[in-house]
Amino acid sequence: MKAAALIMAGGSGERFAAETGARAAAKQLTPLSGRAMIAWSAEALARASRVAHVIVVLPAGMESHARAALLPEATRKLLAFVEGGATRQESVFNALRAVPDDVTHVLIHDAARPCVTSQLVERVLDALQSHDAVVPAVAATDTLVRDYEGRVDAVIDRVHVAGVQTPQAFRQELIVRAHREAKARGFHSSDDGSLVLALGETVRTVPGERTNIKVTFRDDVAIAEAILGSRTNGVRT
Repeated sequence: MKAAALIMAGGSGERFAAETGARAAAKQLTPLSGRAMIAWSAEALARASRVAHVIVVLPAGMESHARAALLPEATRKLLAFVEGGATRQESVFNALRAVPDDVTHVLIHDAARPCVTSQLVERVLDALQSHDAVVPAVAATDTLVRDYEGRVDAVIDRVHVAGVQTPQAFRQELIVRAHREAKARGFHSSDDGSLVLALGETVRTVPGERTNIKVTFRDDVAIAEAILGSRTNGVRT
């Protein structure tokens, strides 16, 4: 197995900026426990021996800032910075085109999930040995409802409901084909696994981590800092 890790940091961060008053494009560089947000996930992915390359997707004009924020392990495996597209799906497709031909598998991770651990990365990679598409998931614990115009329209059975996280991982040929087919059909999704499902292929799950939160709102920063600050030597191994 030879994998490339695509780190998606090309989003506008509009919700984050609206709450914090920060520049939208600077979300990826927000300091968390002494490191830029993007540095945490890049390091966790780069530590995996089966990850040969790291490709980072960024808004235009952020490359020098992001390069300075990365730690040595990620810098050694850094293959390219790629400019993001108008949507996350377009950004992933841009990054896929930068993946070398000899890469067999691709991991796709959101930089907004800085608390990902090396253990989760390895668990996803292990599952790729016997499956073509793997996503980490955590079971729903809250009561789930369908909210219709401010009222509960229905209660959803949570037994078979889970929250999907990143990194998601795929056989390289499969995820490229899924993106090309989605583009040809005009199918849009913010989740790469759903593009594979649209092909009629199977997507397997592995246990995710409840600490692998997505930093979307201002309160998420404090939670992420608490998680990261509790780990010895930064990224947990």
